[in-house]
Amino acid sequence: MNMEIQVTKEINDKLDFVSESLGFNKQKIVEMAILFYLDSIGKQRELEQEFEGWDELSNEALIKFEEKL
Repeated sequence: MNMEIQVTKEINDKLDFVSESLGFNKQKIVEMAILFYLDSIGKQRELEQEFEGWDELSNEALIKFEEKL
């Protein structure tokens, strides 16, 4: 599947610079950046879910503690 994107001149200039500096073509840089970003979003969501689980356990423990008082 092919997808076309439009970027600002600022982003395009940065892509040109990185492309020339690292020797990657611009498409490869954009693909790597998108994959990195999507992976980051997935990990952030997993972390949020873990925090939610810990909050639930913390609330349950607090309720049990208060019941014993």
